[in-house]
Amino acid sequence: MVAKPDNNKTSSILSSVYSAFLGSESALRRYLGRFLYRQEDIDDMVQETFLRAYRATRQRDIEFPKAYLFRVAKSVAMRELGRKAHQMTDYLEEAAAEEAPQPGSLEEHLQAEQTIQLYCNAIAELPPQCRRVFLMRKYQALSHKEIARELNISVGAVEKQVTLGIRRCMTYMEKQEAAADSSLPPAHQEHSHD
Repeated sequence: MVAKPDNNKTSSILSSVYSAFLGSESALRRYLGRFLYRQEDIDDMVQETFLRAYRATRQRDIEFPKAYLFRVAKSVAMRELGRKAHQMTDYLEEAAAEEAPQPGSLEEHLQAEQTIQLYCNAIAELPPQCRRVFLMRKYQALSHKEIARELNISVGAVEKQVTLGIRRCMTYMEKQEAAADSSLPPAHQEHSHD
């Protein structure tokens, strides 16, 4: 719960943003739950949404406070997802570096980085619920039961989403690799398949 700001500049605009927030807090939590799955993250993003909306009232009039809150919430969620994607990319790069038995050529290193980037792009393209389940399973290494309990869905639904995520990621990567191969000159294509 966010405490009502107490200062002399509290205006009817701020009151309308605060009122809109109070009336929409549970809806904001559900909305942010579409992007984020950890309750702590959702709590933080709800707080951040209110603070950003509050700061904005000091700079301009907010004509539709409820709609503005949801727009801010989406922006906050997208920023958080971007931050988490960067963390995942860093993690995957570190894991790949640790697993590499010996330093390869520059071409191999570049190809590995491109594969990691493709994988991250494939995950980003998954539908929100599928992406959430997939990351909980693959990135956080949670069991199907733990994911089901956390998201309040069946274990079967978790299994279905993980399978869907794997299939879609593989399809995405195959399409991207095929598109990259088809854009190579013919001589290079023959060499790349040796």
